[in-house]
Amino acid sequence: MPENVQKMKKWISAWNAAAVSLKQIKKKELRASGYYDRNRQILEDMLQYACEHANPRLKTGLEEQQRLFLKMRRKKP
Repeated sequence: MPENVQKMKKWISAWNAAAVSLKQIKKKELRASGYYDRNRQILEDMLQYACEHANPRLKTGLEEQQRLFLKMRRKKP
């Protein structure tokens, strides 16, 4: 087996092990008492910013999509 393949397999197994550990850490953080209370202000600030800087769309994009489909259909032989 080439050396590069062996190195890649080691990296893959290391990242797989790290993923399991990181998932456990995240679960522990989310379950910790007071997690949501500590982060509520951050969430409120993010939502406030989104509301203040929103650009409402008057269209869904469906019309543009249909226009592009029609254009592609016309180009087909």
